[in-house]
This record gives sequence, C-alpha cells and structure tokens, in this order.
Amino acid sequence: MGRIDFFLGVVVCCLVFPGCTPGFPGAASLEISTFDLSGSVFSEGAHLRIARADVVLCDEGGAPLQENAPDDSGDFSFQGLRPGHYVLRVTAAGYQRSELHVDLSYTSQRGLMVSLKPERPVGSGGPERETISAHELTMPEEARVFLASGKKKLYGEKNAQGALSDFQSATQKAATFYEAHYQAGMAYLSLANAGEAEKQFRKAVEISGQKYGDADIALGTLLLHRNQVNEGEPLLRKGLAANPNSWPGQFELGELEISRGHIEAALAAAKKAADLAPEQPVVYRLMAVILLRQKNYAALVSALDSYIALDPDSPAGVRAKELRTQAQREIGEAKEAAVAVK
Repeated sequence: MGRIDFFLGVVVCCLVFPGCTPGFPGAASLEISTFDLSGSVFSEGAHLRIARADVVLCDEGGAPLQENAPDDSGDFSFQGLRPGHYVLRVTAAGYQRSELHVDLSYTSQRGLMVSLKPERPVGSGGPERETISAHELTMPEEARVFLASGKKKLYGEKNAQGALSDFQSATQKAATFYEAHYQAGMAYLSLANAGEAEKQFRKAVEISGQKYGDADIALGTLLLHRNQVNEGEPLLRKGLAANPNSWPGQFELGELEISRGHIEAALAAAKKAADLAPEQPVVYRLMAVILLRQKNYAALVSALDSYIALDPDSPAGVRAKELRTQAQREIGEAKEAAVAVK
C-alpha cells in the first residue's frame, strides 16, 4: 500500500559516559552529543494520521525553539538538539492541543506517537452518553468501575499511564473483559508502545471471537499501516460488519480501496465516513483525493468547501483553497467548451 508503518517503538538507550552528563563538573570540557526527536501525529481513538499539524518544540519553560510542519503522513522531525528536557506542543484544526514532556538528556527519541483528541462539534449539545454493551453489563461491577475510571483518565485527563493501570485492574478482576483489553491497547498507543498495544488488541479480538468491532478495526488498521494486508484487511472488514457505523473503519476502508484504484468503492466508504463524522476534516481530504481522480470537479468543490470550513488557515487548508480555485477553473473551461461545440 506504500504507507509508512503505522506505529514505531521508542528507542531507549543510555550513554556510557556519565561524566558527560549536563550539569556535572567537567561536562563543558567534553564534546556535547546532540539528539533527534521524531514521530507522528494521530487522532486519538481513530488511529488516523493528521497531516500538517503544527508541531512546536519548546524549552522546559515553554518558550518556543523550533517549529516543524508534519508532512502528509503526519510525520515530524527535529534534529541536532542539545541534551535536556523539552516540551512538544502540537495543535491541529478540529483537535484539542496536546503538550508532551520529552527527555532528551541521554538519547534520541524516534517513533514518538502524539495523539490528539478531536474537539466536540459546535452545537452538538451536552456531553455524549456512552452506551454500555450487554457483555459489559455481565462483568463484575468493580471491573466496570475500573474501566470507566480508566476511560476518563485516558480521554478526559490524557493520563495514559494512570488509565492503563485502571484497565489492567479491570482485566485482573474479569479476565474475559475484552472491552478493557481494547482500552488497554488504546492506552499503550498513547504511550507509544505499539507492541503492547497490538497484544491487547489481539487479546480483545481473541476473547470476543472477533465479535467486538472496535477491536477488530483497531488491530486491522494497525496491521494495514504496516502493510500486513493479508491479516489486516479481513479484520477491518470483519470489524465493519459488526460495527458499520465506525467512521474510522469506513475511512480506513476508503484508503484501502483508493490504494487499489477501486474508485467507486473508495468513494462509497468515504461518503459513509463523512456522514458519520461530518466534523472530521480528514474525511473530506480523502473524498477530495477520490473526486480529483474521477475529475468530478463539481463534487470536488463541494468536498473542498466542507474541508475549508473546518480547517481554513492551516497549510493544508490553504492548499485546499488553491485546489478549489483550480477546480472552479476546470468547471468554467468545460462550460466554455460545451458552448463552443453548440
């Protein structure tokens, strides 16, 4: 499919020269190593890459040092950084801002995963009411309390480590609590531990007998972005059969189909994703790619209008405006040609 691996582990190793540690006597007389920081920006819960987010590297006090605009794959990179503690500030249209504290005192960090939580659409009313499955109701009350606490920490407080502890407690109380295993996988993703996330997703898929669509979609998406199509695609489709109203699943299906040149199937999935999540700019980006390939300029203008309304000022939004102008020009030229023929 030609896409970069969906998740990468964080490489951790220590220098073997403690005398060179910043702040220790003699450090100034030695050459100071420099480190790199790289990673990708994703939407929380949906596992989708966010293209062209604003990523700002700040010092420990929050003063901006460097800015990096991720590419269309959501990847960013800072190089040649002096040892120390940094703050990574990430923003994107339609998402809540995230700040991560990064320690580069001893080593580089590569493959860092930054998850942004989508903002609630304007006019959506009060807080969302969470549905509870019949299976979840069969779990011990104490396990359900841990699950609810973990979800609050993960999605509300952005405390992934605390959430993980709660999810693990839930599975200890109820070993067959596959919803808790799935959420543990989500917590591991927020902690940039793709290997453990995969284990938890697989556990949820196994225990549920592939009847829990969210887990199937999550694992399938992860595998597809690793180009493990033979295993990932059946899981994605199985998950969508169980939960056809998963907009992340429909989005991923659209990407899969367009990568194969299946234009109509890709467009159907993208439209479904847009119907389910009209507040998500990324679904209109996918639709624009498909409609541009179809040369359906009238529909392309409509999709771009929807995208621009949600993300007007980012670099991607500016490019969308330029593409809209080009599409309008194509429509005008087609009308002129039709008149000339008459």
